[in-house]
Amino acid sequence: MAYAYRLDDVRMAYIRISRSDLAESWTFALKLDGVEHALTGAVLKHDTLSINDELCQVERILQRARSKQVSLVIRDANAGGGAALHEELTLFHHSFFLPFVDYVKSMPTGGAYKKPGLLACFTHACNDNGMLRFWEAHHARLVGHTNLYVIDHGSQESPRAVLHPETNVVPLPRGETDHANMARFCGHFQRFLLSQYGFVLHTDADELFVHEDGEAALLAKLQGGGLTGIVQPGQAFDIIHDLRGGKPAEGPLEPGAPVSTQRSLMLPAQGIYKKPVLASVPASWLEGFHLVYEEMSVRQEPGLWLLHLQAADFGLLLDKNRRWNALRQSEADVARCPQNGRPGDEDSLRQWYAETLANGGLAPIPERLRGKF
Repeated sequence: MAYAYRLDDVRMAYIRISRSDLAESWTFALKLDGVEHALTGAVLKHDTLSINDELCQVERILQRARSKQVSLVIRDANAGGGAALHEELTLFHHSFFLPFVDYVKSMPTGGAYKKPGLLACFTHACNDNGMLRFWEAHHARLVGHTNLYVIDHGSQESPRAVLHPETNVVPLPRGETDHANMARFCGHFQRFLLSQYGFVLHTDADELFVHEDGEAALLAKLQGGGLTGIVQPGQAFDIIHDLRGGKPAEGPLEPGAPVSTQRSLMLPAQGIYKKPVLASVPASWLEGFHLVYEEMSVRQEPGLWLLHLQAADFGLLLDKNRRWNALRQSEADVARCPQNGRPGDEDSLRQWYAETLANGGLAPIPERLRGKF
């Protein structure tokens, strides 16, 4: 039987196997219910497999396992996924979950305190005041300004200059851009808000959360306890600025009017944009907020939409791309998610729009969403 454990550095995982006669050019996976989950960043030396496991892939597999057995599978890396060279059941030491236990999250709450707020909405932003105006206007219709929270992550001009005076702005100093750091501080802030609210919504500053039956239907479902746990919208679309000729061109977005009355086209977003954004329990996001470690707690709600405004305004996107291309990233962030390859001049961005507008998946915004964002 193989034995899996962690040591002092929680970024590393180790699996000791019963053989020491294997060469090093193998692929490795943990098998659960007949499905193999690849262990990336794994190196075998003698009888010990070392895994660079910063994203806790082992724990995420174990969440699915519960009481089921997990085995380690080793295959020849050059055989193109042929027969397994070695497979054995694996025993996991408690050091896998212990370093990640959130004791605040584990404190008993049943009957101890009645939370005064139903829903808080928060985002984080840096030098994105143009888009924040649309985020604020939309979500204020849902919860009011006093239940909106904007983490200002080092903006040169504070969002306070453009937002309603009752919207909460929380300033943070900014170091190098690091998406793992952003995910961590948003995870801590979400837990803070959950101390007083039954539900917390987190989106990027260019994302709008919509219930297809309107705000009242969403609030009623929250009050009825129908959206507990961690929820991801069943629908995710990019709103596209139509720059094509031969028709009246869509102008820049105007604050004060719903986006859906100013734009006509949307494009299905990639699967990872069905993001876990609404929660009644603590959520631990990975970089980019597309996934959470608590995968077993996530469920999809078909009537909810996440609408991405990144491409909804040519001028705002051009400014954003230029800012991101100039950002100073941490060394780890450059390796994981480089950000300096965005179209940063008008010609290249217009070419990007031309290709996007030629996409066969482009569709009109449904009438049932008109006026709802």
